[in-house]
Amino acid sequence: MKYVIIGASAAGLACAEQIRKEDKAGDIKIITKEKYLPYSRPSISYYLKGVVSEKDMLLRKPNYYKSKKIEIIINTEIKAIDKKAKTVKAGRKVYPYDKLCICTGSYPFVPPMENVLGKENALTFLDLAATKAVKEKADGSTRAVVIGAGLIGMKAAEGLSKICKSVDVVELSPRILPSILDGSASKLVKKYVEQEGHIKFHLGDTVIKAQGKGKKITSVILKSGKELKCDLLILAVGVRPETALAEKAGLEVNRGILTNPQTMQTSNENIYAAGDCVVSTDMLDGNKKIIALWVNAVGQGTVAGSQMAGGSEIINGSYAVNAIDFYGQRICTCGLINAEGEQYRDVVKQSENTYKRLIFEGNHLVGFVLINDSENAGIYTSLIENKVDITSLEGDITKTPSLFLFDKTARQNRLKGETA
Repeated sequence: MKYVIIGASAAGLACAEQIRKEDKAGDIKIITKEKYLPYSRPSISYYLKGVVSEKDMLLRKPNYYKSKKIEIIINTEIKAIDKKAKTVKAGRKVYPYDKLCICTGSYPFVPPMENVLGKENALTFLDLAATKAVKEKADGSTRAVVIGAGLIGMKAAEGLSKICKSVDVVELSPRILPSILDGSASKLVKKYVEQEGHIKFHLGDTVIKAQGKGKKITSVILKSGKELKCDLLILAVGVRPETALAEKAGLEVNRGILTNPQTMQTSNENIYAAGDCVVSTDMLDGNKKIIALWVNAVGQGTVAGSQMAGGSEIINGSYAVNAIDFYGQRICTCGLINAEGEQYRDVVKQSENTYKRLIFEGNHLVGFVLINDSENAGIYTSLIENKVDITSLEGDITKTPSLFLFDKTARQNRLKGETA
């Protein structure tokens, strides 16, 4: 069997590794347009700060791929997929496949702004190449402006605050981290980040144009009329699924690539897809959405690899889960953070430095936000993933939970690693 995987990040590597587990002899090729072997994208902000080296970011040592007989073709642009011929055109070569997996990830979304595109100091922050470009331009005299206070923008701002003279963050939403934090939690994190990182936020605002000389931006103008001095502009508004190859090949696409939610098979029987380029079905509300998270990409890549090799792994369900820290402040979120409707209720417990919010639908926990209170995040995640009826538990989960919430049989199952 000939297997071709497009993309060498979380989903692509997981796919290849699972194929090799189930097919010891098949030919596996991973083709990536990046110049690097698979690396940890969540580590790029730590690379920017100088906490980790490029070598430390590698997910596997270089000789690992040789030992597993996985060929990685780097720095190669994938031009087209021919479904009928079952080939991938990449660079000047054509690679035949029996089974193909598309793991093209996402690309930065850049909103329309006057005089920004093409400027040498207007950069994105999504991969290692972009981060290297940012690091080359940032120093102690740099006044940085970050557009976007989501996960990518906030990690960029944190990294830059360790290097630059000043960091301003502009966010259209009235709160930071709007996709993973509610209003109260966002205020707590914002206050902490302002104190620890000396970052200035401009919320409910956006950049409308840049000013400068030639190819260099020297300031940006906000919708509110404010002018911010700017030596480095980071475009971190968000990402979009990279679906161009799939669309060109005639696969079904609707925002992201459409797949069988259990097997990751696309509209073509020999082509699979996984990761940030794919539309997922949220197991908690049934809605189809893009869940652009590392753990989700790994799970989908694993299932795609198994199915491609004739295995039986399936997706049990996708849901949003995040674990991240800013200046040592730990944030864990999971599930339906921004759920709306009469069927939902929440319980909030807050102190000066900690925050716990649990979201319920009927007798089931469907989401949580934990700030500096993450010791039991795994138990809460288990309750959500397994849709446990909380009335069956022996205690109050809004307090400090433990395995003793579960009856004896359930405790024994969980200690054995069983989840159902």
